[in-house]
Amino acid sequence: MAINLDKINGALDRLDPTKRNSATSTDVVKLEEGENVIRITPYKFDPDMPFQELHFHYAVGGKTFLCPKRMKQEDCPICDMATEAWNEFTSTNEESSKDVFKKLVATLRVFIPIVVRGQESEGIRWWAVSPRTTYKEILTQVKNAMSQGIDITDPTTGMDLIVQVKKGFNDWLVPESINLALKPSPLTNSESLNDLLDTITDINEVYSFRETSELTAAINSFANPSDASREDSSAGSVKSYTSTGVRDIDFAATEKSSLKKSVSDKLDEVVGLS
Repeated sequence: MAINLDKINGALDRLDPTKRNSATSTDVVKLEEGENVIRITPYKFDPDMPFQELHFHYAVGGKTFLCPKRMKQEDCPICDMATEAWNEFTSTNEESSKDVFKKLVATLRVFIPIVVRGQESEGIRWWAVSPRTTYKEILTQVKNAMSQGIDITDPTTGMDLIVQVKKGFNDWLVPESINLALKPSPLTNSESLNDLLDTITDINEVYSFRETSELTAAINSFANPSDASREDSSAGSVKSYTSTGVRDIDFAATEKSSLKKSVSDKLDEVVGLS
């Protein structure tokens, strides 16, 4: 069997610090304006939970980082500064500290493995959605179907979703409505099912963690914009923070997130039925 050149190129990209955390068009799909018919698929690397929750720090030192604290309970210098900014705000009511916190705090983004009907040849791709709107609505659809004994992600007896997409704020395309198809349908024919399920890229390869030294350099750049590259759009905070005396706060107090819970448990948490 010949080596797959696309996979070789992908591996090289993942080793390039300028390209990591920038998914390729083959990994992530953007739905088009108008009607889209999609199918949520099983995720072979996490069969119990196709919905994958990732927490990002955006535009810190001009880069995007997966948050090691939120994702794997490890030290995160960006979270340290965000925490100190929040503590400063709560003690002084200084709005600039609140602004720093809002820029630095990790943001949740949810990724769903889907096939777009009519584009089956593209394989399974990741659809990135908002956690408090689209994600919750889809989970509610899944929950309602499960109460009737239907798993809409089942490759044989599952159901498609009909997603209407429109232009929203700043002309961003956002889902306007999400409805279940009227009847079940197979994801694909049985002969090609396993091949199709193998087309998904591991989310941990699409978005990978950076070294702590890179996060430290980015937060130093943010805190000291005079020493930072001018391409850093987040530079220019009015106050520098140190990591001394930081009092931890729970960023996830209203956002319980565990990547390894069963679908039903996760649904109960997000939809609020637990």
